[in-house]
Amino acid sequence: MAQMQNAQSVALQLEKVRDKLPLLYERDDILLTMIQQRGDVERVSSRNMRLPLQIRPGGKAGLANLDGGDLGRGSGTTYDVAQVTPVFFRHAVEITKLVEYSTNSPEKAIENAAKREVKNAMAQFRSFLDKVMQTNGNGVLGTVSSIVTTGLPSGVAAQINLATPPGAALFYYNQTIQFYDSTLTTNRNVAGSVTSNVVLVDPFNKFIQLDAIPSGVVAGDAVVHDGLTGAQPVSLFGVPYHQTNATTGTWLNLNRATYPVELATPHVAGNNAAITPGVVRLAINKVRKALGTNQVGKLIAYTSLEQENAWEQLGISISQIIKEGAGGRASDLDLLFTGELTMAGVPIKSSINANQARIDFLDLSHWGRAVMQDIDFYDVGGQTVFPIYGASGGLSAAYIFYFVTGFQVWNESPRSGAYIDSLAIPTGY
Repeated sequence: MAQMQNAQSVALQLEKVRDKLPLLYERDDILLTMIQQRGDVERVSSRNMRLPLQIRPGGKAGLANLDGGDLGRGSGTTYDVAQVTPVFFRHAVEITKLVEYSTNSPEKAIENAAKREVKNAMAQFRSFLDKVMQTNGNGVLGTVSSIVTTGLPSGVAAQINLATPPGAALFYYNQTIQFYDSTLTTNRNVAGSVTSNVVLVDPFNKFIQLDAIPSGVVAGDAVVHDGLTGAQPVSLFGVPYHQTNATTGTWLNLNRATYPVELATPHVAGNNAAITPGVVRLAINKVRKALGTNQVGKLIAYTSLEQENAWEQLGISISQIIKEGAGGRASDLDLLFTGELTMAGVPIKSSINANQARIDFLDLSHWGRAVMQDIDFYDVGGQTVFPIYGASGGLSAAYIFYFVTGFQVWNESPRSGAYIDSLAIPTGY
């Protein structure tokens, strides 16, 4: 009789499943968290929230003749009002009943998939909102540099190569996106009634792949998040909306041309060169000149991993390594900085979502949120989970739930920060 072999005993063997679930994609929410932790939250209705601003000085000063001389006329301080109103976002999650039934006990699965999906959805929604907060208030997540429609994998209709910055940093897998022309006037997805879903994101090679693409998309078109409609759409007011030296357009319903200096954020052009200490010092000194040396708040240098790396490399290139004495870590050699990196004493806070060619010095004491609805389940009469209906009109073996939020980001003092843009991006990023 032949010897017993492994194939004859496979039915007796236990299958080992590792009870850990590593995260294989990014979901940073650095900026959103910083502004939330700042704690300045105003509960608002659907009416505009008003932000009173002391915007220009008053009074007429000068030499006077008090021996009967004419003292002249006076003037007063100029005040104006910025206004902000929330915009709403939703995050939808759909699950079949089989997923729930097959993972609802430890004997069946290492995790309850339905319960875990609530946690995943909240984290992903926050990451999406953080990405939108990197935009100029119009929901533009990227710009088309070129389009590839041939030689692609099955199920991929187009590859969109994206201009850097921001490249593909603000997209995630399975996200629904739309295309607008470069003037943000024509929504190309509405015109063609095509829904475009992201089936691959490559942040290193700066492209996304889509399952469908509307007709008419060309290089220079804007790629925006789902839900935007009409010409000149409005989304969250992100960092480049609040921190700009533009003198045209509007800021929180104020005409920038009316206050071309007072609403302009101090700016230093990087001129496509690598960051230098002089450029950083200039940016901070411009804040001091704009407000007075004793009016500068506690700044944060909010930037990308790329510029954090460029700053560190600059420090390494001019550093000298002095070894410790005997004992301790005298035999260790670490050519990179292990402590906290700062820029002229300003703490650095880096994010993978931040603009790769920009550094923003933020005084978060002037930033806040006008909130109508905190992130929470969409609720109808206490019900937060809703059935899906099948083609027959009967129930489908699936259900859907939503997270929703309604808020807007404001910055009451554009001159309290500064930014450096058009910096060179280090090779390899």
